[in-house]
Amino acid sequence: MSLALTSRRKSQSGFTLIELMVVIVLIGIAAAYAVPSFTQLIANNRVSSTVNGLVGTLNFARSEAVKAGRTVNVRPADGASWDSGVMVWLDANGDNIFAGAEELRRYEDFDDSLTLATAGALSQIGFRGNGFLTPSPATTSEFELSVSSPNITGSSFVCVGFSGRIRTDNSACN
Repeated sequence: MSLALTSRRKSQSGFTLIELMVVIVLIGIAAAYAVPSFTQLIANNRVSSTVNGLVGTLNFARSEAVKAGRTVNVRPADGASWDSGVMVWLDANGDNIFAGAEELRRYEDFDDSLTLATAGALSQIGFRGNGFLTPSPATTSEFELSVSSPNITGSSFVCVGFSGRIRTDNSACN
């Protein structure tokens, strides 16, 4: 009986040190290939999330303008850089100058690793009561905001046409 007990113990033995080292090396090789692509996936998701947030913000501004029948503007939260976030405000007195009581919503949760920039030096855009983009002599009939990350090539663009139609694109708006 002791012979049967000894053979059973040998059949239940664990991994050898060499087998364990081979598995660890294989996991290391797989991780070396997966981590860079995972980093790029995270960067792509951050850009996509920011673009979707901007589209949602612009849709909110447009719908508030139509609902109120007045101009609703979107501008950088700090008044200068689109990287600081965006603020939506209803121009209640029609002077096209922001006053603290006119603020509807503020979004400042943009990722610091992303760059947001407009085509040209636009300090704000607006939607009229009919949903159309507010015209301005210094701008074209389209608003473009690009979102880029140092970890990916290319940018994503948020495009707003003169009619107020908001869309996203992987190339510059035209």
